[in-house]
Parts: sequence; C-alpha cells; structure tokens
Amino acid sequence: MIFILWRIYSKQNADVIILNEEEFKKYLRAGEIASKVMREIIRIVRPGMLLIEIAEKAENMIRELGGEPAFPINISIGNEAAHYTPLINDLKKIPESGVVKIDLGVHVDGYIADMARSIDLDGRYRTLVDAVDDVLNKILINVKPGISAKEIGRIAETYARRYGFKTVRNLSGHMLDRYVLHAGYNIPNYPDPLAIWRLKNNNAYAIEPFLTTGSGIVSEDKNIVSIYSLKKSKYKTGDKKIGSIIKIIEERFKGLPFCGRWLKDLDVDLDIENMLRSLYKEGVLYGYPLLSDLPGSQVSQAEDTIVIYENQVFVTTRR
Repeated sequence: MIFILWRIYSKQNADVIILNEEEFKKYLRAGEIASKVMREIIRIVRPGMLLIEIAEKAENMIRELGGEPAFPINISIGNEAAHYTPLINDLKKIPESGVVKIDLGVHVDGYIADMARSIDLDGRYRTLVDAVDDVLNKILINVKPGISAKEIGRIAETYARRYGFKTVRNLSGHMLDRYVLHAGYNIPNYPDPLAIWRLKNNNAYAIEPFLTTGSGIVSEDKNIVSIYSLKKSKYKTGDKKIGSIIKIIEERFKGLPFCGRWLKDLDVDLDIENMLRSLYKEGVLYGYPLLSDLPGSQVSQAEDTIVIYENQVFVTTRR
C-alpha cells in the first residue's frame, strides 16, 4: 500500500535488529489471512458491484480470521493507482471495463502484511495485468538479504519495458514495522541512484511494482480524500465530542490509516466524513488524496510482503 508519508525510528538505523520467533509468526499469520481474503475478493469482484460491498466483505473477513485491517482496503479503477476507499454510503460501482486494483493490509498485534492484485474486467488489459504479476515474480526470485533497493528498481523497470509498459516512478514499495506501514525506507520501481540502502535480516518489506500505459507519474487529487491517519492526538478543541472522537481514533488505530466507515459505529450525531475532512484541513489528521495517472490510461499493481528471518526470505502473503 502506498502512503507517501513515513516515520523513521531508531530501530531501523540500528546495526542489529532482533526479530524473535513470536514476532515472526505474527507476520506469517497476517500474511496468511491477507492471502485468503485476497483470493476470495478476486473471486467475487464483477462489473456493477458496489465498491462498499467489496470493502466491507474484505475487512469483515479479515476480522473473522483473527486479524485487523492495517489500512482501509484500496479499490482503484482504471488510471487510479492508490488511495481510494469507499466512503460511508458510497454508490461507486465496478465498471464494465478496465483494470481494478485491490490493495489490502492485515495486521496481527501490529505486525503487518500488505498485498495487492489487479483484475482485468473484460480481457482488454490482460497483458498489463500479467506483466505486473511477472515483474513482481521476477523481483521475488532475485530478492535476498543484502540486495539494494536500487537493484530491485532496476529489475522492475527492465521487465516492465520488455512488456512495453512504464513503471510508476513516484510510487514505491516500502519497509514495514510494527504498527508502521511506511517505516522509513522505500523501494523504487526504477533504478534510483540514491536508493543504495540494502535489505537486511530481521526486517519486513512490501514489494510493490506499478505498471502503466500512461506517463509513469501519478498526481494527487486533493478534492478526493477518503483515507486518514492521526497527526495530532493532543488537539485543543472546545467541542468535547470531537475531542473524544480523536481519542478513540488514537486508541483504536494506533497510528495506522483509517477511514470514515470505521467510525460509523460511534453513537454521535455527526457527519463523520465531513468531520474528518475538517480535521484534515485543520492539520489534526494526515489525508491521503487519490493518486492517478493520465486520464484514459490504465494502471496495474501487484504487491507481496516479505520477511527476512534468519537470513532467509519468506513471502508471507503467498501462504
């Protein structure tokens, strides 16, 4: 999942990072849940289906299997690349044609699995979908402790070009940490000369190529924001109701992204979506605007989570 924001912890800069067996098993369990949910969602997606129906099915299934959503499911259509989750009472539907990206996250006690797959709705974009799957597979075959992020980007771009597509240069994979979706390092989809850092033992990473028929650069639509995370927990407000909601957000999501749908259980006489937009504009929340390539283009995405444990690479989302 792409959220262009990350927090850097001293743990990530330490020479020795310890990942114990219990933590490793939680990563594996999160990946197993994510994989099961993804298979079911791919099976049921069809033209005319409400996006909110898909979202609620996926997120409820995650909880039923013993996990929690690590972020609101992203359902991106056509030239959209990331950051759209259905609003409360959303009426948006799956179209008849195009590429649909399903990006979901699961955490078990904060240990995250992040995965995405693309669906070609009518056969017109089969090559684009197959290509991104192949690019991801080529990366996973080559990934190992000590590989540089730049080298992963080189592999992604090389194989994308063989299919005649561009990678999206301003979207990337990322390091994961407990309750942190973007943990300080990114994994580019092109050979960025600055990406000299190397994948290390006892760490988790999301490998996430995006391919496009468009420009290879996505832009934000700041008028479309449906996903948020908490920026300021100590926010002074004269409205006790708003203050209590901010406290609930802090306790419930522990810094991970969330959406209005996840707060509709609150017994408050408020328009939740408008409240979140207001808090975003006031700087209390981070907001993640919709990211899209050029109109008329199509974007595909594939993503898996890996954990390097005892100097072996485990793809947690293929279990």
